[in-house]
Amino acid sequence: MRYIPLFIIFFLFMSCSKDKRDAQYFENYHTFSSFPNERLDKIKSLDSNTFELPPTRLFILRDTYIFLENSDNDEVVLWIYDLQKRTVIQRLGRKGKGPGEFLGITGYIKLDSNTLGIYDVTLCRITYYSIDKLLSGFSKPDSMKKVSTDFGIPYFIQKIDSNRYVASGMFHPNRYAILDRNLNIISTHLPVPQKLLDLANNKYTYSFYHSGILYNDSLKRLAVGMKTYDMLQILNTDIEVIKSVHGPDHNFPDWTGKQKLSPEGYSPLTGSTHKIYGVYSGETPSTINDWIKSFGKNIHIFDWEGQPLKRIRTDYRIGNIVISESQKRLYLVYYDEEYFRFGYIELQEDEI
Repeated sequence: MRYIPLFIIFFLFMSCSKDKRDAQYFENYHTFSSFPNERLDKIKSLDSNTFELPPTRLFILRDTYIFLENSDNDEVVLWIYDLQKRTVIQRLGRKGKGPGEFLGITGYIKLDSNTLGIYDVTLCRITYYSIDKLLSGFSKPDSMKKVSTDFGIPYFIQKIDSNRYVASGMFHPNRYAILDRNLNIISTHLPVPQKLLDLANNKYTYSFYHSGILYNDSLKRLAVGMKTYDMLQILNTDIEVIKSVHGPDHNFPDWTGKQKLSPEGYSPLTGSTHKIYGVYSGETPSTINDWIKSFGKNIHIFDWEGQPLKRIRTDYRIGNIVISESQKRLYLVYYDEEYFRFGYIELQEDEI
């Protein structure tokens, strides 16, 4: 029997209130109705491996190696895929709570040029690895550290400087938290509107469930995509909203009173120096078990000011995405109507 992964369950149980909301809590709110440019593209297959459940949390390292979590395998959790050799060069980790074991990976954190952290939301723990050792075939972790849950549970964590991390998750009554270098929560930011707070049903959590946190170190900016509707937010490192961008499709914010069955917004984002790329569904499931529609066929491209630039329409549903800026490719997991596979699309000059 196959079980639906934890991250998919988060898509399914958010319901929208019919009451109209005040939009001002999405600071600097803007909306648009169409992208200035669109094009069609076909996904190219990269590898013959197939998966019944989507590999998750793609992460590219040194522009050559992609980390992915194999959701089908309980014995070997993580794969390291060499893009040049087009083969898996390392398999590590397994299900469990011990050193080098994982239960719910939600992200990777590059601490420095030779240290990678893997965050497990179920264990609220970051496991640290030497990158050189990992690539040479050594899979034992260097160390592990628990993440503070004093103010709530971080779902996603991103490093923003040598002394601070930012997290999104379930922080009552706020949406974001700042953690110090020891992973203790030192402050929370952007309060959730009182009308949306429903601790019994965790509605406030799902209302702000994000598709990870994207960070641009050159611009010192963060980007998050809302899974609950087509909203992209750009923030600075003080967790102040620079822009909230809504559009162009039919997943409306809660305050509009327009009801839908379940959230079908952005999948995890990826970003280049100048662009943000988000996989977007914009479809309504026919039943609560129709979770495959949360994987969109559209890639929305924005600049780091939140300006919509282009939509790429693809031929298959996309479960995850990561960019190689030097190769001018978006590597992705896609669904071919039978299995999930590993593939890519080529980017044009104006899309980098």
